[in-house]
Amino acid sequence: MKKLILLMVFVCALFGLEIPENHIVSTQWLEKNLSNKNLIVIDTRKKSAFEKGHISKAINLPKKQWFKGKLSQIPKLYNTPEQTQEIMNQIGLDENSIVVFYSGGLDQVDFADGVSGLWTFWMYGFKNSVILDGGYAKWQYENKKTSKENFTAESKDIEIDTFDKSSLASTNDILEAIYNDDIQISDARVAKFYRGEDDRKDLAKHGRIPTAKLTPMIRHLKKENNYFVFNSKEESTKILYNSGFGVELDLPLIVYCNTGHKARGLWFVSKFLVGMDDVKVYEGSMVEYTRTNLAIESGEAF
Repeated sequence: MKKLILLMVFVCALFGLEIPENHIVSTQWLEKNLSNKNLIVIDTRKKSAFEKGHISKAINLPKKQWFKGKLSQIPKLYNTPEQTQEIMNQIGLDENSIVVFYSGGLDQVDFADGVSGLWTFWMYGFKNSVILDGGYAKWQYENKKTSKENFTAESKDIEIDTFDKSSLASTNDILEAIYNDDIQISDARVAKFYRGEDDRKDLAKHGRIPTAKLTPMIRHLKKENNYFVFNSKEESTKILYNSGFGVELDLPLIVYCNTGHKARGLWFVSKFLVGMDDVKVYEGSMVEYTRTNLAIESGEAF
């Protein structure tokens, strides 16, 4: 077995491909580089949507493929090394690869499907992944070439040798952050969840983690034509900071939501679009937190 050591330092230029520092690529970038042999394209939409048409040579790995971990009553956790290794082998990933993730691009949420793949690979040491701005909807709007053919990559035989916990937070990390003014907690959900006014059945209790700032992930995308694209760095920085009522950009940040999906999305925005150094995802998020005896707040924050 060939062991793939995924301890790569990110570089801006790799095998002729210019990878943006914010890990976001345009439809023009993808169209230009689609024939590059080192490029792997992952479509994170549902299979039914993928079969109606997709970007050429794309491989379908929907959202659920990136939430396969489970611990006791806590579902939808990050993939295990074995699960991730299976995906990497399936798509033909090696140390020379660059992976482009794309979603539907039809709302302000689904980009996090692609980010979930990028975050998973990042945690296991593979840094050369990017997100397609605007997703498949923008690709279609621009009348770029699509396909209905199923592309099969040449499978690899690799083994993961890295687990980078720098982007992962535990319940113990959350507990420390509650009592440490130098560690911030950010709620990536919308206001009704933050206030505890929801009726989600998978939450044992309703509300927010104490000291958490309300910073909805959906604020960081905007609609153009019939698709959604990322805000500019300046726009997202302003939204995240929120005139001092949001996130301090120079302090560590832990992000959560209900199941980790929107948290991964806000992790990407905070780390790559805004440029924060220390951002972690509380992967168990509120599904896990509400099953502990730790305090929960509800109502308006004062």
